[in-house]
Amino acid sequence: MNAVMQLEATPRGTGSRASRRLRQAGFVPGIIYGPGVEPLAVSVRSTQLERLVGRQGRGHLIHVQVEGEANPRQVVIKQLQRDILTQQVTHVDFLQVDMNRTITLTVPIVVVGEEQARRRGLLIAHELDEVEVECRPTEIPEAVTLDVSGLTEPGPVTAASLSAPPGVRVLEDPDTVVVSCTVIGGGEEEEASTGPAA
Repeated sequence: MNAVMQLEATPRGTGSRASRRLRQAGFVPGIIYGPGVEPLAVSVRSTQLERLVGRQGRGHLIHVQVEGEANPRQVVIKQLQRDILTQQVTHVDFLQVDMNRTITLTVPIVVVGEEQARRRGLLIAHELDEVEVECRPTEIPEAVTLDVSGLTEPGPVTAASLSAPPGVRVLEDPDTVVVSCTVIGGGEEEEASTGPAA
């Protein structure tokens, strides 16, 4: 389970001109919303947000302390918009969560065992890098895993083979291809056994 991160936010005005001024000053405009929550336009420091996302990714529970409010809000990042050229974050959507109810969010897929597959002459091509899951905010995983160490034949490996921690449900169609496995002309073990005779 991810640790809880801290982020400071300030209520902001709306409109494209106001958002542009915020970005020029080093802030990212955003919004906090959720079931039963009045949407609140906010801004956060670009450097703080980028550091948080770069270190932990999007699938993370965050305590956002809004200026003027007594208690922090529990949120997750629902969407990030980036500039197509600079890749800097231009807008962020925060989903405020109920700690006692499940939420849906996107987390990375980590593939393990690729070296073992390669030694058998199999090349792993990644087709899906992240997946939507459902869980309680306190059970958000760092990632879900796919173990390809036992592969012996080429072919697709689907979302049905993904492994998630207890309390986490993968919402992806089980038939969705996560990785494709192809032959690369024999593995290291085969090359060693077919080498020149002494």
